[in-house]
Amino acid sequence: MKANWKIALKKLARIFAWVCVIGFVLFALAFSHKQAETALCAKVNVRVYPAEIGFYNRQKILEQLRKKLPEDKKAIGLPLGEIKIDAIESHLNDLDFVESADVFADMHGELNLTVKQRRPILRVLRYDGTQFYVDQYGIKMPLSEHFTCRVPIANGNIFERFEKSDSVYSFVGNQVFKIASYVDKHPFYKALIEQIFVKADNEIILVPKIGKQLIVFGDANDIEIKFKKLLAFYREGLSRIGWSKYKTIDLRFDGQVICKK
Repeated sequence: MKANWKIALKKLARIFAWVCVIGFVLFALAFSHKQAETALCAKVNVRVYPAEIGFYNRQKILEQLRKKLPEDKKAIGLPLGEIKIDAIESHLNDLDFVESADVFADMHGELNLTVKQRRPILRVLRYDGTQFYVDQYGIKMPLSEHFTCRVPIANGNIFERFEKSDSVYSFVGNQVFKIASYVDKHPFYKALIEQIFVKADNEIILVPKIGKQLIVFGDANDIEIKFKKLLAFYREGLSRIGWSKYKTIDLRFDGQVICKK
């Protein structure tokens, strides 16, 4: 009987100890949260990447931050509880050229804003003159007044409509995007290809930055095979006879490259 009482008392002691620990943790969390809300913002840290893309910089992100602060207030010196972190993060994520944004305050009273910019791989010029970018995920984005991305331009028989944040949907749009995606992943082709032109019959022509020849690509089928043939031709053919020898380089046929002078 006494043994059972001892076991029961030990269990009660353990339960009481756990209740005390949990209570202390909750109190500490509540206290630290209150402390954090009343602490003043000491510094604003801004990180914008990738660095080579210039849609946004520190100054432009700070301008966006001010739009979500109380009127006529600066972040530094403001109680962290008055800075609506979720609203700031949501606002940054809604910007045209932002892929993702993360905003948080740390225990030192510093407000941290990390912004990842969207990365275009293609600039589209519709038949009617409308222009827009397409990023690496196939999402459309508008042009910027402050920064121009050096990416291949696609034009010609392109009827793809522009709606912000919409995905590429048309047959021609997807063909062009598939080629642009492959070019973007390979440094040699990325340095070589300047323009993707779509003819009236939807046949695709690539325009290189060097030389006067046009590259007849056809459609986006067998894309890797076609580009490997092109690379081999540049290495073994044009390196010997020169860049201006041929008017067209045709990659459409199996196992061969047909050139016209």
